[in-house]
Amino acid sequence: MPPVQVKQVMLNNPETLYYWQTLADAVAVYQRQQVNCAPVLDADGDVVGIITVFRLLEALQQGATMATPIEEVMDRKLVCIDEDTGFEQVANLPIDRLIVLNKERRLSGVLTRIGLINKVHRALEKAERELAAVLEAVPNGIIAVDREGKICHINPAAARLLDLPAAAALEQPAATVLAASGLSQFLTKAAGDQFHKARAGDRTLAIRRSPITRDGREQGVVLVLQDISELEAISSELKAVKSLNRQLKSVIEACYDGMVIVDSQGIVLGVNEAFGRIMAPEEGRLVVGEKLRPGAGQAEEQLYQLWHLVRESRKAVTVMYQTPADREAILTGSPVFNEEGAVSQVVINIRDMTELRHLKEEAQRAAAEIRVLRARQLAAPEVIRQSISMQRVVDQALRVAAVDSTVLITGESGVGKEVIARLIHQHSPRCRGPFIEINCGAIPENLLESELFGYEKGAFTGASKEGKIGLLEVANNGTLFLDEIGDLPLGLQVKLLRFLQEQEIYRLGGRHAIKLNVRVLAATNKDLARMVREKTFREDLYYRLNVVPIRIPPLRERREDILPLARHFLERFNHKYGTAKRLSFAACKLLEAYSWPGNVRELQNVMERVVIMGEGDLIQPEHLPLEFQEEPGDTGKALHLRQVLPLHEAREQVERQLITLALEQHGSLRRAARALGISHSTLLRKAQAYGLMVQNRTDVV
Repeated sequence: MPPVQVKQVMLNNPETLYYWQTLADAVAVYQRQQVNCAPVLDADGDVVGIITVFRLLEALQQGATMATPIEEVMDRKLVCIDEDTGFEQVANLPIDRLIVLNKERRLSGVLTRIGLINKVHRALEKAERELAAVLEAVPNGIIAVDREGKICHINPAAARLLDLPAAAALEQPAATVLAASGLSQFLTKAAGDQFHKARAGDRTLAIRRSPITRDGREQGVVLVLQDISELEAISSELKAVKSLNRQLKSVIEACYDGMVIVDSQGIVLGVNEAFGRIMAPEEGRLVVGEKLRPGAGQAEEQLYQLWHLVRESRKAVTVMYQTPADREAILTGSPVFNEEGAVSQVVINIRDMTELRHLKEEAQRAAAEIRVLRARQLAAPEVIRQSISMQRVVDQALRVAAVDSTVLITGESGVGKEVIARLIHQHSPRCRGPFIEINCGAIPENLLESELFGYEKGAFTGASKEGKIGLLEVANNGTLFLDEIGDLPLGLQVKLLRFLQEQEIYRLGGRHAIKLNVRVLAATNKDLARMVREKTFREDLYYRLNVVPIRIPPLRERREDILPLARHFLERFNHKYGTAKRLSFAACKLLEAYSWPGNVRELQNVMERVVIMGEGDLIQPEHLPLEFQEEPGDTGKALHLRQVLPLHEAREQVERQLITLALEQHGSLRRAARALGISHSTLLRKAQAYGLMVQNRTDVV
């Protein structure tokens, strides 16, 4: 904006007086022009003085009359300035009035303080009216806040956007007025000076905070509000349209049937890959953007005829087609109508009936195999138990089977964790669904993730080109049994935890979540709590799995189950191998006395071995493996260990075996305590701790 000049703010062409005129003439000028001074000229028109109201009154007080010549009382001390002088050069001069001359040095105007004030006031009023008109006309809301934090201006658009009465909001604390709309946060410097977006009622507003600064200090702030609700709606609609367009293209491309889209002029608008697969490569070459050519080939000829029939009949038409490769296909053309009711497009669907028939036959065979395998898999034997501890395990399993809680089954290797898992599944509401077992320690780490979660086609080198579903998806609506969960790599533990929490997975290379409904059972022979402390197992996964813990005691802690299990396995293998073997009393005693470090699995293997290798129908001690024929009480022989155990566990096993042996040989707590070299009360306490029982006439444990 150019600088203001004196001639823009002075009193132009003021009425003048000549020096020979009287004071009465001066009064007449004051009255006519409503001024308080007048320039005085000589005969040549040059300014020689100025007569003011104050000077006239002073002269009258000193004895002058209205007939006194102006020359006698006028002020001859003049300050003259050029009319092109910048106003800022004279604005601070301590002079009440200035004579303004033009380039010819003739009188151009007078610049007085009172006149200047009036003129500036009128200019300010005009500017204020114009600014108010502009602010009221703009569609954007404008709120001005002064340094005290009060609203000094709010235009109608802002009042309308925020549903505020403009008059009531003026001079009120802005933070209070804007609190209801949630915009008070943008008043502070912390909000910055950039654009923000906020909700005000049912509107979305774009907000610009502009500080009012003076000498580098903030004196207030202006908030400019713009209603972008329609823009947001249009943007959302555009995004939705683009998303739908992408989805439509993806659906067409992913469709297993072949699909061709042709417009009303016969121009191919789209064709998916399945078309080429069904029609064979030499027959499936359609060019998008070009017209169907009747004589270009057998397939294209068939498509042209079908398109023509649909366009003429204005209804769906279905025909059979035999490809040159002897594949049977059904072609269905469906019309798409525009707003005027004319056929704008024809969508042709190609279904390969040959492949569908093959798939149906394969599916029927696979379903039959699955039914047989599932019947075999779920035909688990009844849980053999005589001990109280094992009965307690079965009771726990049956109670937890009725709910969908995650169960962690712990116990040594071979105690029957899988049997308990199957028992839970068989008695659960999911019993008709699949039971999928995964041994986390038996599958290589680099394959375990793809086995669990599956993968999309092309997810990694060597992957099947069709992709593969994972075992988690196979277990949908059923039960997943994760055996040896302690061997699960840490990287997969994170993904398993997410699946347990969200019940959804992503295939390798996949972008879309797959929602599942799977009940998870886990088992381990490791101390997961210790692994958590050693940072080899995730703590959050441990607590997520350990919702309902079930511990299966080892076989040495439930000796009442040894003989029932042995007879069960003996009966099974007699039936399998066509034999009629039975156990002798001596063999039963050895089986009961053995520590069974391999638990039920070892017992099963021993029974199969004696059925196959034993001579005669009666199994004697000599038919058992060598370790069973050693005298349990022969302290001169070395203790045989088959696995590394913690010292405290090994000590407990030896102590329990010695107490069991002493009780069996002596039949009395007191005699057994004497043989072991400990007091009767100590033996009683230890026997109770190990769940051992002996009974005679005088003492019962």
